[in-house]
Amino acid sequence: MAQAAVRKLVPVGMGAVGRGTRARAAATAVRTDGAPAPLGPYSQAIRSGETLYVSGCIGLVPGTKDFAKGGVEGETEQVMANMGAVLEAGGASFDDVVKTTVLLADMGDFAKVNTIYEKYLNTSKPARSCFAVKELPLGALVEIECIASFAK
Repeated sequence: MAQAAVRKLVPVGMGAVGRGTRARAAATAVRTDGAPAPLGPYSQAIRSGETLYVSGCIGLVPGTKDFAKGGVEGETEQVMANMGAVLEAGGASFDDVVKTTVLLADMGDFAKVNTIYEKYLNTSKPARSCFAVKELPLGALVEIECIASFAK
């Protein structure tokens, strides 16, 4: 089982004012070895109150810089596995997801990605946006981010 770590975030800088400082201070970063480490200065996810914000997941195999084999279908399966690991580390599951954003390198892959996406998010059927973009990090074919809610 992947090891998960959670750390409290504190405001950056002295003299910060406004609601944003208080809201950020209440946030908790989520980290798991079950998904690739972030490629930059961001967290795999942030939990704030009853909401978990999962950063965009791409199809890298955890612990490597290699994409899952199998083209867009293989990458999408890996994206969902990575997202599932981050959700679990944050205390959530796919059933708690309320919003996703899907980014595709080629809108022609929409149906292929949709078929795999539906296997994981068929129960919750979250709100979703989908965009074709010029390019994705490291040449990924698909990236998906999500928001999960713990509100009852």
